[in-house]
Amino acid sequence: MKRALLIGAALVATACDDGGGPALELEVDAAPTPADAAPPAPDAAAPDADLTDAAPPPPPPHLDAPLAWVYVDDPVTDEGQLTQVELARTDPEDGRLTNHAVEVFNCLNEEGGVVAMPDLGGLSLTVSLCHEVQVARPDADGNYLSIMPPEDESDPNDSFAEIMMYHQVTRARDYYFDSFGFTDLDVSLPALVNVQLKVEPPLSLGPFRPNPDGWYPLANAAFFPKEQWDLFASQFGLPPRDSDSIIFFQDQKDFAYDARVIFHEYTHAVIGFDRLSAQRVVDRYGLNPSTFSMHEGLADYFAASLADDAVIGRYVGQGGSGIRDIGDRKKCPDDVVAEPHANGQIIGSTLWAVRQRLGAEVTDQIVYRALEQFTQTTTFEEAAALMVAEAEAMDPALVEPLRAVFAESNFEICERSAPWVDFDVDRVWHRLPYTVEGTQSVGIAGFREGVPAYKQFHVDVPAEAPAVRVTWQALGGASFIGQPGPLRTPLDLALRHDAPIEFTYGDGVHMDLDHRVTPPLDEGVQTAVLSGDCLPAGGGRLHTLFLNTGGDPAQIVRMHAEVLDALPLDGTPILDCGGAGPIEGDAGVPAEDAGAIDAGAGDAGGAADAGLDAGLPDAAAADAG
Repeated sequence: MKRALLIGAALVATACDDGGGPALELEVDAAPTPADAAPPAPDAAAPDADLTDAAPPPPPPHLDAPLAWVYVDDPVTDEGQLTQVELARTDPEDGRLTNHAVEVFNCLNEEGGVVAMPDLGGLSLTVSLCHEVQVARPDADGNYLSIMPPEDESDPNDSFAEIMMYHQVTRARDYYFDSFGFTDLDVSLPALVNVQLKVEPPLSLGPFRPNPDGWYPLANAAFFPKEQWDLFASQFGLPPRDSDSIIFFQDQKDFAYDARVIFHEYTHAVIGFDRLSAQRVVDRYGLNPSTFSMHEGLADYFAASLADDAVIGRYVGQGGSGIRDIGDRKKCPDDVVAEPHANGQIIGSTLWAVRQRLGAEVTDQIVYRALEQFTQTTTFEEAAALMVAEAEAMDPALVEPLRAVFAESNFEICERSAPWVDFDVDRVWHRLPYTVEGTQSVGIAGFREGVPAYKQFHVDVPAEAPAVRVTWQALGGASFIGQPGPLRTPLDLALRHDAPIEFTYGDGVHMDLDHRVTPPLDEGVQTAVLSGDCLPAGGGRLHTLFLNTGGDPAQIVRMHAEVLDALPLDGTPILDCGGAGPIEGDAGVPAEDAGAIDAGAGDAGGAADAGLDAGLPDAAAADAG
């Protein structure tokens, strides 16, 4: 079975007392801090020694369990303290870091890497990838204790990253084998650390700026299936790879120092490219983004469960707070967004709450057994049903508490219509725009009359209210450097009284709605004052759904709704809808194509169309995912 996919974040890893897996590292003694533990100096030759005929030193012994220093979790969680552990035996006798789980390469900032000259329509560039070399070797006694973290965390060539990658990937592999008998990844999975690119002549592309040495630092990590790497590499003219791989980039922090980042990426490989790879599917409410999001959410959950800590990426995140905390409860539909790492927190935090209720071992087994039955298009609701069935098979007494947690998150059943909220993406740094896919980006046929947003918004209208005003601002698709531009095509707003707008598929895409309006577009801002027939007669709930008739995605960055006491007199056009009836699209999504995979898309924009990243704030323009 082909295994692959994505990129994510990771963090701490300590053994769980409640069955979260055996301790996989052996603490020998307290570690010195990096500053206190310099590698031993080589023996100096006697001044008069004749080295001409000296015999070469004997090779280091090939130990079954060589010793090394690592961060068990990461520099923040471990408070800068290293722990001495036993590494798994290497396959090569010379001690290169390769075994049944991983083959680690250091990508050095030097000549010798692959070079390409991509065709950019008259722009002549040379793109160089760093040089992939297995650098780390054991000391004379067969151990690796001389390999320590460098003083500069941004060192692009350090070998400590190799040690961390080797130990933590092996640890993750052993967790999946010991807990579930998983052996599909018992191969030497290539893993690159310290990865950077060089572009000549050097260019500043949005947030991407070269270091003085010309190499571009990249704040991200990724698991690339072979097929996804080929798509990513083709954008830079780089050659394909002959296998799946883990790619850890290098910026001011070394992503390989964060164990949970490694666990997260390895879990993507366990899930594989043959499961949960559909970017979006269609259902009764339009576009459902939960399938691909579960790849991220499950990678977060298993990384956190292995580590017995809900915070993902405490070291590589901003300010030591991590990049995601699945102990922070998310639910549907309130937290449904287009970006899969953020949307994945719905399942990640739900399963973490189940783990707190049922324990690590039971929850891990329920989730993994259900995961084995997932397809490319499994949704939240379908996943919940499979998990309930597995809980029932294990012990019927588990079903009631499991479903109680699911109900708190609307995980089993979710009506994707949330209240209109005052939203400004610039005022809350971790907020993401509400993305409405375009007819060219959606990857599913049949939405030429307008692509629906991933969720609806509703307003409760009192019986006596004369009007409701809704306002939003949106940006257009990403530019060459990954920054959104002006919105060129106004968004339509579909309306339905008292029930969410629903879709059916057969000889066409059919929308069950009451009205559809197109407010004028003024520098990215649209305002609609809805009155008369636009509102539910006698009051009630008004459901609204953004529809995008343009080819590129629209990103809603601000929105506001208010119930008015009187019709406005400021000249804003007032819409009364005039009794318009339901509208149907004329281009069909055949029933058998419902839920078809978006074959050309990757993460939520930018270069992520070819690969998946750690979902880090600093990496948004790099991938973005």
